[in-house]
Amino acid sequence: MQVTHAIRERRSIRAFHPDPVPTEVVRHLLDLSRWAPSWGNSQDWNAYVVDGSALEVMKAAFQQLAEENAPVAPDLPRPPQEWPAYLAARMNFPRPSVEAGTAPASGAAAGPLALWGAPTLVLFAIDPALEPTYACFDAGLIVQTFCLAAEDCGYATCIMAMPVRYADILHGLLPQAEGQRFVIGIALGQADRDSIINRGERKRVEADEWATFVSDVGGPATPLG
Repeated sequence: MQVTHAIRERRSIRAFHPDPVPTEVVRHLLDLSRWAPSWGNSQDWNAYVVDGSALEVMKAAFQQLAEENAPVAPDLPRPPQEWPAYLAARMNFPRPSVEAGTAPASGAAAGPLALWGAPTLVLFAIDPALEPTYACFDAGLIVQTFCLAAEDCGYATCIMAMPVRYADILHGLLPQAEGQRFVIGIALGQADRDSIINRGERKRVEADEWATFVSDVGGPATPLG
């Protein structure tokens, strides 16, 4: 079953080949993604696809701000800086380092400021008139749908908060997004399957650590498993 394969095989790619993603491929992925569920079928999201010279200008701006230690200023609150211990333990896993000799201008050695060398960035944004809790929930639904569609079509993704940390850069370079609030970015391209950083072991806690079945009102909870 294709959806099962996509769910199990999709992973965050941190080394991309520089080959451009054809516009018709991105349009196809967006066309598939529009079937994601949303609150009241509001479809309360907007996507901005950035590639070519526009993406190079954007990445150069990210790099300059980072070098200047500019304060991070996203449109929406930043993720928590501290996590409960049991969640932090799940996040603490070894990640392979980049091989020596990787070209500095592409792939994993390019780093997150250069989107790991991805040739396309898809940004998702929401209308500022919306209460962000449900709007961001809906944005998460279409982002997951987009990433699974990309996996199914042979393309790789990395969901990234970094591109939306400097919201002023995005608003300055993307006048089409005037008034929108950027939520998240997706690096899109062909994975460099030879890079060790893309071959690390992935881990997930078993479902019985976070799922509970309740069959009787007021009755004892029955852990899964």
